[in-house]
Amino acid sequence: MNWFRKIATARTLYHGTSINNYDSIKSIGLVPDTGDFVSDSYAGEYEAAGVEFDPVPVTYATDKENLMKAVNAMQYAVSKMLGKTFHQVTSGDLKSYGMLVIMKEGEEYWEHRPEEEIGPWGDWQGETDNRYPAVEPGDYFSEEVQGPVEILIGNKMVSFLKKQGIWAEEDPDQFRNDLLTMAIRYHIKEDPTRRDEIIEKVKAQVNALDDEQVKEYYKLYSGKINELV
Repeated sequence: MNWFRKIATARTLYHGTSINNYDSIKSIGLVPDTGDFVSDSYAGEYEAAGVEFDPVPVTYATDKENLMKAVNAMQYAVSKMLGKTFHQVTSGDLKSYGMLVIMKEGEEYWEHRPEEEIGPWGDWQGETDNRYPAVEPGDYFSEEVQGPVEILIGNKMVSFLKKQGIWAEEDPDQFRNDLLTMAIRYHIKEDPTRRDEIIEKVKAQVNALDDEQVKEYYKLYSGKINELV
């Protein structure tokens, strides 16, 4: 007699946002909407193609295999909340203002767009009757309010994401060292005859920057270095 039978359960799903939405999601659940993340990501593509961007309001979710999608959505929501660009958001910002919404066995009551479909933008090109133009292959979506849900914020959220291998603490010193290397390389290329002078000048300027300024100049010089290649 078989005393053990493995019971298959539906996948748990995840949705990333900011703590601005904590009270409403806690009391009501996830309410379908066409938010800034969707509009900013896709409206321009439609406008360029001469197609009206008027999607049906839906809520988006992802599974554990694509959990980084939820983290990216969270980072975007936090950037809007803090008035920062997407890349200015730090791991500390995500810890303080990010929120991961969890739907146990959500696969049972969410619709799913299969991975097999051609993407990443699917069939939006030239289409005027696509109800879900921003739903990418692999996305889960729902037109219904979804709740109750579990919410993770702060240390509990960080601990969970670390276990999934997608949370990396930032190292300000590494950013600073990498910026120093790139800036020296770039400016010496401009005038190799002043090598020693340039190195000392760049060191002084980089060391005078605070951590946020280092990150901004890091992005700037990442682009400049690419110009040298």
